[in-house]
Amino acid sequence: MLNNLRYNWPQYLGLALSAYALHVEFNKPSTVLCDLTIPFIDVKATCSKTLSSAPSHLLSYLGVVRKGSPIHMDPPNALLGVFFYLALIFLDFGSRLRRPLVLTAGITSVYLLTILYRTGDVCVLCLATHLINARLLWRQEIGGGRIKID
Repeated sequence: MLNNLRYNWPQYLGLALSAYALHVEFNKPSTVLCDLTIPFIDVKATCSKTLSSAPSHLLSYLGVVRKGSPIHMDPPNALLGVFFYLALIFLDFGSRLRRPLVLTAGITSVYLLTILYRTGDVCVLCLATHLINARLLWRQEIGGGRIKID
């Protein structure tokens, strides 16, 4: 059930990052680890701003449900991430459910990255989870044997 940590570290890291994002979104702590100024290039990374923006609730942002719907209808992306990474931890690599989950996460990451780019926001936590999803997609499609590279 719990796969080897050597091969599944992205799922565990993604789970930890999603859980922290959920903590930031719901508890609104006064000090957020990912709100920082990047020296030498004078960029301010603001995860708390990004996690409280409209795209952080993707279902209402896309119009699938109404804005302000209860959390069970419009969960934050961080909660969806927690469920996603937990599902990957408990699914075997060869499971038929794993591929659609990873593909959906990859497509969603590309969409959310375009939103980040258009708004000009820098969210280190978001970028890290998108990189993890890219790594999972790479391993699922390339490293898992779906696509052969000569």
